[in-house]
Amino acid sequence: MVRRILGLMRKEFTQFFRDKMLVMLVLYTFVEIAICGWALTLEVRHLPTAIYDGSRSAASRALLQQFNESEFFDVNVILSGREQIDPVLNGGQAQLAVIIPADFEQKLQSGQTAPVQLVLDGSNSNTAGQALVYAGDLLRDYNRRVTLEQVNRRGGSLGMLPTVVNQVRVWYMPQLKYVHFIMLTMLAISVLLLGVILAAAGIVREKEAGTLEQLLVTPIRAWELIVAKFVPLVGLKLVGLFIGVLISVILFGVPVRGSLLLFFALSVLMFLSSAALGVLIALVARNMQQTLLLSFFALFPLAFLSGTMVPISNMPPFMQWLTYLSPLRYYVTIILGIFLKGVGLNVLWPQALALAAYGLVLLALSTVSFRRSLA
Repeated sequence: MVRRILGLMRKEFTQFFRDKMLVMLVLYTFVEIAICGWALTLEVRHLPTAIYDGSRSAASRALLQQFNESEFFDVNVILSGREQIDPVLNGGQAQLAVIIPADFEQKLQSGQTAPVQLVLDGSNSNTAGQALVYAGDLLRDYNRRVTLEQVNRRGGSLGMLPTVVNQVRVWYMPQLKYVHFIMLTMLAISVLLLGVILAAAGIVREKEAGTLEQLLVTPIRAWELIVAKFVPLVGLKLVGLFIGVLISVILFGVPVRGSLLLFFALSVLMFLSSAALGVLIALVARNMQQTLLLSFFALFPLAFLSGTMVPISNMPPFMQWLTYLSPLRYYVTIILGIFLKGVGLNVLWPQALALAAYGLVLLALSTVSFRRSLA
């Protein structure tokens, strides 16, 4: 039995390295993580901003300077009239327009409320929402400065005014670098992607070559063939995953606060689960084209239901229940917990147990289905 499995594993390694495209797929997928780390971000920085200064006063110039000094806004368009706002936003020259009225300074000096209008391009709701928050914070800071100047001018003290000060403490990722989150979630998605596609492609390649029929006359059992196909793939994908981790840590500064050994051990469970799903897809498909179509048909829902793109709590209740069917949900929790929170198996054991159960069920189904296909 052991000799049969080793012989099959040697065959799998030979076929895998003979197919240069599969080797490139493993390496390129994890190198592609670096590209995503540079390109994919939901953080808003240097937002193109247009300003109409109807006041042209010292107070409005101070507000304009505050926008210029902010890292969140780039004031690249100065408007001479309100009628220019629509063309600027429609043409994409700016995504935020700030309108300072003509009586801005007069109202401030008289102690009245001085309105400043913000016009946002809402075609990208995420960008508009973050820009609104940043602009609101900037205007609150400006308002505090104006209040302080007026209190000092009248001989008072800001300490005499009632204030509320929020004390914020962010755990795990104090700098709130979105790139750390995107790098780790891309690692998780690549593990699922490679596990499904490589396993499915290996089975379909055997079907198209006609070698599966030749197994009918051999003493090989279905579970032996499944093991022989999984072990080489898991080993090769762990090498690719190690490359992805190095890229994340060295190039993007992703912290490693937990055990890497535990991470790779639990990644094996994820590889087995995704590979078993790939085998099931391959047994249904008749050729490589159908395999790829069915793989992507299964991968997109699994990725969407993992919480990497949309928080699970934001989903409708019935969709939240469906997320338990995605192994990526458990793996994302594991990878974020190990790298960012530094937690161990004493915290992550529910996710590890769920991932193991998921993999065992899929392995059993794939073994039974594979046995029937050889019968």
